[in-house]
Amino acid sequence: MDWIAGYLDNFTTFLQWVWDFLANGIYDFIKDGMVLLTKAAMYSWFQIQLFALDVAYETAQSLMSDLGVVEAVRSRWSGLPAEVANTLAFFGVPQALNIIFSALSTRFVLKFVPFFGR
Repeated sequence: MDWIAGYLDNFTTFLQWVWDFLANGIYDFIKDGMVLLTKAAMYSWFQIQLFALDVAYETAQSLMSDLGVVEAVRSRWSGLPAEVANTLAFFGVPQALNIIFSALSTRFVLKFVPFFGR
C-alpha cells in the first residue's frame, strides 16, 4: 500500500507543478521570451545603424576629397598670417573644423543611405 501512496503523492506533485506553470509560469516564460526578442531587435538595430553610419562616413570622406573641399580649406588655412594661424591652432580650431566638416558631410550623405536615412 505504500507504493500506491507514493505514486499518488508523486502524481499530485506533478499536477501541482502543471497547475503552477499554467497559472504563473507561462506568464514568466512569455515575458522572458519577449525580453529576449526585444534585446535581439535592439542589438540588430544598433548594428544596422552603425553599418549605415560607416557607409555614410566613408562616402562623405570620398565625396569631400573628390570635390576638393579638403584642399580648398588647406589652401585658405595656409593663406592666413602666421600669428593668426598659431593662435587658431592653439585654440584647436583646425581640429574643430575637421570635426564639423566630417559631421556635416556625414549627415548629408546619411540621408541617401537606403532604408536608414531620414
